[in-house]
Amino acid sequence: MKKDYLPEDFEIVQEWIKNRSESAASEIVKKYQRFIYLLVLRIVKNSEQSKDITQEILVKILNSLEKFSWKSSLKTWIYRVATNYTKSYLRQVKFKNVISIDADETFLEIPSSEPDPEQIFRNSELEKAFLEALSKLPEKQRETFSLRYFHDLPYNEIAEMLGVSVGASKANYFQAVKKLAVALKDYQNL
Repeated sequence: MKKDYLPEDFEIVQEWIKNRSESAASEIVKKYQRFIYLLVLRIVKNSEQSKDITQEILVKILNSLEKFSWKSSLKTWIYRVATNYTKSYLRQVKFKNVISIDADETFLEIPSSEPDPEQIFRNSELEKAFLEALSKLPEKQRETFSLRYFHDLPYNEIAEMLGVSVGASKANYFQAVKKLAVALKDYQNL
């Protein structure tokens, strides 16, 4: 067992495994739901889909906790499960869309007549440019930047999650910031 885990995570997981305690499940969900949701949202880019996938991932995590070996932190393991599940989900969706010829399966989102603050921000030119630039980064740089910037994770935890050295995670972050700055230079004065 690795010593990088949080004792409270270990206790909650043990409580879940031994007793299937609702309070342990609630603690796990409360602690990691937002982390998973933001991770999924960055990959899927759709709020409603991300909520659904997050719920599916949480169920998968709870059902798989007995297999968790503590060779990494719980957060690192959850990151890997969530990333793999989401990428698998996208492959399945893409496959279904390729073989689907039924026009009824096309869904249109009809915007609300009253925009909420989140919609206004989401539709801003700067955000669109930022997300486009972020999506064009190499995968390791994109993931490193996202984990550091959006989740404020330390480099050592990012390195563990992505299976790289701490130096590589710092270099990936630096390169991502540099590339994003170049891509967004036209927006500096906004």
